[in-house]
Amino acid sequence: MNIELVNKKKLHAEDYGSVLLVISFLLFALVFRLEALIAIAVYPFVTLAFFGFLKIFKGFNKKFNNDNINVNKVLLGTIYIIISVLWLYYLLIQTNFTIRIIIYLIAFPLLNTGFVGFIKGLIINIYSIKQRIITIIVSIITMIICFISMFYTSNDYLLIIVVLSLLLVLNIFSRAALYLSEYGLSVLHIKNFVLFFYIISDYLLYVGRDGTVLLAKIG
Repeated sequence: MNIELVNKKKLHAEDYGSVLLVISFLLFALVFRLEALIAIAVYPFVTLAFFGFLKIFKGFNKKFNNDNINVNKVLLGTIYIIISVLWLYYLLIQTNFTIRIIIYLIAFPLLNTGFVGFIKGLIINIYSIKQRIITIIVSIITMIICFISMFYTSNDYLLIIVVLSLLLVLNIFSRAALYLSEYGLSVLHIKNFVLFFYIISDYLLYVGRDGTVLLAKIG
């Protein structure tokens, strides 16, 4: 299977997503000023924790560490996670850090995830049409529910957080299925799902005619 090293439509989708992220955050800051300020302190450390998990994942994968566990990567990933958790805990115990703010901080990035998923499903034609349609539907549902949760005035906080958490999981599997469809792989197999983390970690996948999957690091 011949796959372009750099797909222009993928780059366009990332560019559109970046522009939408900036615009949406500015709008978010206009409507929710306090929450936007808190988001500036929260999101970088959430991202740091995510990179920490990826570091640990790479460190334990012996295939890319000469059949050994890379202790440095595992240790660095653990430090990332500890720093992130301590900082987020410090913010959480502040008196002005309410459940409603937590909902905003979950819904806003999830809303942008929906935006980007919609764009990718719409314009990137190297993915399977089935997964593109599923991704578009999931993205639209995600955006609608996120909008509702951000402006919902009821006190059903637990229900909203559960729904947003389920949406997050649904988006992860939807995006994994979309990315894997480029290589004719199904997300229903656990081994294939693991490959999703390689894709988002800048690895190229090559699938042979016999179904053998080869991985190569970009750069």
